[in-house]
Amino acid sequence: MRRPPDQTSDRVDEVFGLVRDTDPDVLDAAELDEFMGRVAELKAWCDARLVRATRRQRALAAQGRAAEPRSSLANHGRTSGKDAATADQREQVCSDLPGFEDALTDGTISAGHVDAVAAATRDLDDAERAEFHGEADSLLGEAAEQTVDAFTKGCRDLARSIRARHNAGSDVDELERQRTQSKITRWVDKQTGMHKTLIEADPVTDQQLWAAIQRSRGVLRHRNQQSATRVSWDRLTVDALLHATTNTGTGGGSETGGVLVHIDLTTLTDGLHDRSLCETDSGIPLPVDVVRRMACDTNIIPVVLDGHGVVVDEGRAKRLATFEQRIALSAMQATCSHPDCTVPIDECRIHHTTPWRSGGRTDLSDLAPVCEPHHHLIHEGGWTLTIGPHRTATWTRPDGTTHWTGTLNNRRPTAA
Repeated sequence: MRRPPDQTSDRVDEVFGLVRDTDPDVLDAAELDEFMGRVAELKAWCDARLVRATRRQRALAAQGRAAEPRSSLANHGRTSGKDAATADQREQVCSDLPGFEDALTDGTISAGHVDAVAAATRDLDDAERAEFHGEADSLLGEAAEQTVDAFTKGCRDLARSIRARHNAGSDVDELERQRTQSKITRWVDKQTGMHKTLIEADPVTDQQLWAAIQRSRGVLRHRNQQSATRVSWDRLTVDALLHATTNTGTGGGSETGGVLVHIDLTTLTDGLHDRSLCETDSGIPLPVDVVRRMACDTNIIPVVLDGHGVVVDEGRAKRLATFEQRIALSAMQATCSHPDCTVPIDECRIHHTTPWRSGGRTDLSDLAPVCEPHHHLIHEGGWTLTIGPHRTATWTRPDGTTHWTGTLNNRRPTAA
């Protein structure tokens, strides 16, 4: 609940004084966390004031007494055109959902949470947007408890579900639009001489491409570990792309073009429901009708989860994680195992939490996807990652203090 104006003013004065008088250079880790929380609270209050200023600017512009908000934000707010457009949309969300503006003023949520609502509702029609806004109370509660990334995904899924109910086939139409706009662009950077290739593809095509790259990268990584000359992860990925695109039909690449999709059984058989899961292993949503059609022409690999969302059947002990183990891991996780990381699982290494050289086994209970920077954090930075029952992970700093403990399973749970 929003504080009375005098209490809000007192709190802002208090927080501003604390931020102004604190020297970040002398703080320890716990004090820095507290300091950054205060800065975030102060920033949220400033963003709420900017919302009110944008609203006033819009009213004056309607009377012909001022420029449009985006122009003023760009010229006088010292923001880019993109950020000005975002701030303009933020005000519209707060006008439609006053509770979000109150929470922003209090510092309960951030501008990023409001922007997530704006992004999710941008392409909804009036009826669809009204249904979305009808979930305002529950959305606000989730925003107060979730990170911006998690809340953004939840808003996107809610909008997708509403759009599907109002307009059957709309997600299929969107996928087809993306297909027609897919393209490859090549150019040479004149300063570095590096040749660059930009691929813009729909989610299904992108998944097929990366499935091939991942399979080839696994083959090449095994060869790399047996070689005296090691290459970087980035170079290995480039080599994997070349291998996948030049070895098709020669025995190594013919099986690399699959699409890994996570869908719960109820959605597959009966269609979307309130807790549907239908997405790539990177968490990109896919149209259910498209996945059903794909299921007619491909193999379906069932992954059985227990009540804690943990894969029941563990993998065989080998030096490297198998393709099947990657599938099992991606059924539980969409991203890197670090709590603050959003790198998708298909760009992660599979890390042994008990090192292989120390007797670790390539069993599912001992494996965790970790992106390249966080993999270096473990091996060169002195951090440790352990996994307990129900895939409860603990990240420990080099000084022995616990950084974070929680579940690694960040796939949205499906209906029972």
